[in-house]
Amino acid sequence: MQQIRSKSTEANAYLSELKRPEEEDNVKWASRALKDMKLHKRNDWSLIALIGGIDVLSFRSRVAQSHLRNDMLPSYWSDALFLRTGANALSAATAINVPLLQPANGVFASETNGVVEQPFARFADATNWPNIALIALPISEEKVEQKITDFSQNRGALDALEHIVRWLAFAWGVNAAPNPIHERTGLPSACMLEAAFGGAGLDLTPGLETRASCPEAIWTAARHWHDYYVTMGKKSPIGRFVVGNTYEIDDRKALPRP
Repeated sequence: MQQIRSKSTEANAYLSELKRPEEEDNVKWASRALKDMKLHKRNDWSLIALIGGIDVLSFRSRVAQSHLRNDMLPSYWSDALFLRTGANALSAATAINVPLLQPANGVFASETNGVVEQPFARFADATNWPNIALIALPISEEKVEQKITDFSQNRGALDALEHIVRWLAFAWGVNAAPNPIHERTGLPSACMLEAAFGGAGLDLTPGLETRASCPEAIWTAARHWHDYYVTMGKKSPIGRFVVGNTYEIDDRKALPRP
């Protein structure tokens, strides 16, 4: 999968690192990050969160996305969430995504195109999800929510369950299943966000088709396509991030090859 590269020469200055103390969980960090972002007219913005887990399923999805990075290192991110806040505090927010592992006690996945809503606090544990980015996008939450509802009720436009099955086959190593990224099959949560934001009037990942989206593509767009949003008459994405887990891969420190 190829992504058209941005012509911006500098990274988005409004997307910056925000350190966190060891005792702070992801919800508390995100609440502090939102305050630090100082959004003007909060109702004009939507919030998404990128998260990076350390379990094997997260590892497999992070490595799969390395093909979208110049350095070929694993992505920081394993999933993407839409945060429904209703202008309330993030501690009361819910997270909407299309998880690869569907909840056993929830609504049957085919009824909702795999879309699941759960408390944002479900992702609070910074040990399990040490990487998190909170990104504000210049479009109202209400508009995006409606498009997510449309997505959940229409598998014909984009069948998220197909994406789930193909990503699970790859992650589990089923019969040498290929990396879905190479077949333009994105991670389902990112595809949901792409479809919803696009339907509401905001291109989340310029230069990449909806069905091929993934958290790394969203991250790249937020960091390097800010000039595009300004050109289109919109404000640049604003965000904060913290990365607590990387994989120690460094060619410069490697021993010479025999």
